[in-house]
Amino acid sequence: MTKRPDVFLELALLALRRVPKFLGTRTLHQYLQDELCQSAIERQLEIAGDTLGQLRKLDPAVFGRIPEGDLIVAFRNVLAHGYATLDHRRVYDIATTRTAGLERVLEQLLAEYPEEGGEG
Repeated sequence: MTKRPDVFLELALLALRRVPKFLGTRTLHQYLQDELCQSAIERQLEIAGDTLGQLRKLDPAVFGRIPEGDLIVAFRNVLAHGYATLDHRRVYDIATTRTAGLERVLEQLLAEYPEEGGEG
C-alpha cells in the first residue's frame, strides 16, 4: 500500500480537533488538577506530532509548508519521552493558543488533495 501525505494530514487534523473537545472550558487551574484531561490532551498532541513526523519523512515539501513543523515534532518527542521535564502549563498553553492555527494550516493542505472514492 502506498502511503499518501493526505492520510497523515487527516490523522493529525483529527487529533487536533479532539483537543478542544477534551479540554472543554477548563481553566489552567482546572486543567492542572485533572490528570485524566492532561493525559487525553497530551496523547492527542503526541498523535498529531507523530503523524507530522511521519509526513516529514514521506513528503518533506508538504511538511515544509507547516509553520514550525520541526518544533511540533520536537514537542511530540518531549511528550513521548520527556515525562520528567514535561511542563503541564506549556501543554495547556499550546492546547489553547496554538492548535487552532495548526488546524487551519492542515485543513488548507488537505483541501489540495482529491477525495478518495467517487463513482465506481
